[in-house]
Amino acid sequence: MVTRLTRTEFTQALQDKKLDVAEAKADQKLAGLDVAKADLNHDGKIAGADEAAALFREVDRYDKNGDSASIALTTASGAPTRAAALATAAKARAVFDVAEPAPLADAALATVFSAAGSLPLARGARGDRAVAVQYGLARLGFAVGTVDGQFGPGTERAVKAFQASARLPQSGVVDQATLGALDAKLASTELRTPAEVSGKPLEYLSNHAALGLPKLAPLVDRSKPADWNHPEVQKAYGEFVGAYWEHCKTNRVEADCKTLSLFLMDQFRGKVKADLGVQLPRPAGLPASTWVAATAKDPKGFFSRFEALAGVRPGYAEAQAIFRLDPKASLLAGTNVRYGGVDANMASRAVKVTIPWSAARDNGGDSKTPELPVDQLNPGDVLFIDHTGDGRVDHMANVVKVERDAAGKVTQLVLATGSFDDMKDADGATAPNSLGEVNNYTEEVTVKLDAAGKVASSKVTWSSEPAWLTGSRYSARTLLMELKPGGTLSVGRWAQPAGGANG
Repeated sequence: MVTRLTRTEFTQALQDKKLDVAEAKADQKLAGLDVAKADLNHDGKIAGADEAAALFREVDRYDKNGDSASIALTTASGAPTRAAALATAAKARAVFDVAEPAPLADAALATVFSAAGSLPLARGARGDRAVAVQYGLARLGFAVGTVDGQFGPGTERAVKAFQASARLPQSGVVDQATLGALDAKLASTELRTPAEVSGKPLEYLSNHAALGLPKLAPLVDRSKPADWNHPEVQKAYGEFVGAYWEHCKTNRVEADCKTLSLFLMDQFRGKVKADLGVQLPRPAGLPASTWVAATAKDPKGFFSRFEALAGVRPGYAEAQAIFRLDPKASLLAGTNVRYGGVDANMASRAVKVTIPWSAARDNGGDSKTPELPVDQLNPGDVLFIDHTGDGRVDHMANVVKVERDAAGKVTQLVLATGSFDDMKDADGATAPNSLGEVNNYTEEVTVKLDAAGKVASSKVTWSSEPAWLTGSRYSARTLLMELKPGGTLSVGRWAQPAGGANG
């Protein structure tokens, strides 16, 4: 009588055991069996139900009974089959997997998964274990939504996507194999920006040739002084802003609004000096100051942790949860730049106003109607906004890119801006006492306009702080419109200071 071994019986025999792939290849009793093909996660061993089933499929290749769920152990005459011999040798070589998992390298994962019974983690779980997994997946680019500590369907999809990338069974459950693979991937992935890795972020960001920015073409019109007023310089600045902004995003450059505008302008001054040998002056009224760059490793006094603050601004619960688990976590997402001694109102006096405020453009609260003639905007323009109506500019934004239709009407604007949160609280009347209470960030807002020049859509298309950590802040409403009666909005371009140049 022909006897059989089912796939279920084979996988049960290997339950809680492992089969070393290298040792199996050297075993003459397993000659011809492609054991490595069953190593689904390529960790050098066959372990778990999925890999045991895969090994059974390889054994079944030597079986002739026509049933993929079983193998014949004997022939009609009672002799043992080749498949039976392979199955017996495989089971004999498997040993109980009692090895302790390697210590976790990632701080957040190690904090919450060190205790016995912390695995598995599956949909419906809440708390710090879910935070740690979401945080790890999000840093690797897997969409978890918000790191909120709730293992819901979005997190489950992200776990499955990671498992697929790691060639693990896509169960959506964080088991030991998934946790180990996630930890290994975090340890082997460079999560810092290139500027951070360089160790000298300002030098890195100022080396435009190394960044791949094209050299500026020599000025054609030599009848005009080579200064800010030269039309070719103004055009070159607009082109530079569009190109350099991409490197700002890659390196997560953070700053408040006026500092971001100053940074773009001063980087252009450096490029003009390097490429054309022309020293453009600082625009009118701007002091000579020194740029400072802060990173998570070298915060230079900027806000990076919550522990020292008695209270924390609402909206940062996710960041606080992460900080509890990871002592290296920081809201300094990349390179934070600072140029002291200038405020937004001072910067507004250092430009040539190209589009002054007109009360006739007041939209009366219609959030679809820009309060600027958008068709007149060009890359390199700087927007100046008095949101409060107190007569002082309190916010700035930069026109980075402009798209027009065949008739020259603007169809899309890309705007770059920056700001800061007082991390103590959200009360605008309470000024921060030190840089240690200030969290800077930058955002890119893409505004699409319809044929009538109204806002068709407004979306934050990039933020220095990822969406899984904090929500975005800016929109067409806050950049192309003033918010209170009496507020104003104007446009300018960096200009030559009156009375000659300064260095």
